Amino acid sequence: MKNHLRKAVESMREHYIQKLIDAGMYQSTDETLHSLTLTELETLASRIDHPQ
Repeated sequence: MKNHLRKAVESMREHYIQKLIDAGMYQSTDETLHSLTLTELETLASRIDHPQ
């Protein structure tokens, strides 16, 4: 079960990372982006969908 959860979290992280790269907010080589948590990535990605 642990491996399934880990894979799911990594899959979601990669989804949000790709979304941020595609939106032009980050470059694919930006190491900072890959060090963010899933929650931090979700927060940044939500700004794409709901800009203020």
